Amino acid sequence: MYVSTGSKTQTVNICTEVNRRTIYESVYELDIRQKVTEEQVAQRNDLAELRAWLESLGGFDRGPRGDEAPAGQPKREPRLIGVDVDDEWFDSARRVVEVAIDSLVLEFIDFPYLHRVEHSLHARLYGILAAHPIFAHLLPIGDTGYSTQPVHKEWPETTAREAKAGRRGNFDLAILSRRQLESATLDDFREGRIAAAIVIEMGLDYGFDHLNQDHDKLINSNVSAGYLVDLVRKRPADDRTEHLVLNPNANVKTAYARHAPTGECVYKTVGESELRRRG
Repeated sequence: MYVSTGSKTQTVNICTEVNRRTIYESVYELDIRQKVTEEQVAQRNDLAELRAWLESLGGFDRGPRGDEAPAGQPKREPRLIGVDVDDEWFDSARRVVEVAIDSLVLEFIDFPYLHRVEHSLHARLYGILAAHPIFAHLLPIGDTGYSTQPVHKEWPETTAREAKAGRRGNFDLAILSRRQLESATLDDFREGRIAAAIVIEMGLDYGFDHLNQDHDKLINSNVSAGYLVDLVRKRPADDRTEHLVLNPNANVKTAYARHAPTGECVYKTVGESELRRRG
């Protein structure tokens, strides 16, 4: 285990069983103000205690890093639990998610300043989803004796992106299925080694580049059911944004609302194929 200190963050890097720097099974990122030392790390009795301690300090596991295998050894492929898209639950869950997103969009149309920042919108949508009976229950994590919930904030991306320097970033909101969790270990869960069944990426008052990056993020992880929600206040139209909103990747659905400087609102709910206008 190695501690790396940068200008704004620290990372605690946990090596794989080959015990080689640059190949880590987990990389915990912490605020630089925590001032974690390697001596403190070495004082933990085992890996589970170390993880719990780092998380108590606000550390977040960014997942594995480095895929170069030592000479003569095969590349280490992390375990990943996929989603069964033929599961009846999956179709029902998608319908609930789409209704929830539409309700958020319609609320934004009526009250564009109900939320100041994007994270508040995340919390609002999380609350809508978590309150629905299909998601409002605990799910056992394998045979560990622990349980979790289906809806998660900041769930790790399935696949790392070049833009993240080979690391996995996080999805804004993600939903896990009962079947996935039935076969999961605690490490699968803690390391985010479960391919989120449903993923939602949101933006508030961003331009095209942010929307396009979120779109690429969903495609890169080959998300089975991805949703882009783009909400904008007091901005003129951007043809690139509206083209993407109307023509996303096949596995991605979109919702959109833009309050123009003129007072007009242009919007699209998840199931619609054209933009609508409200004066």
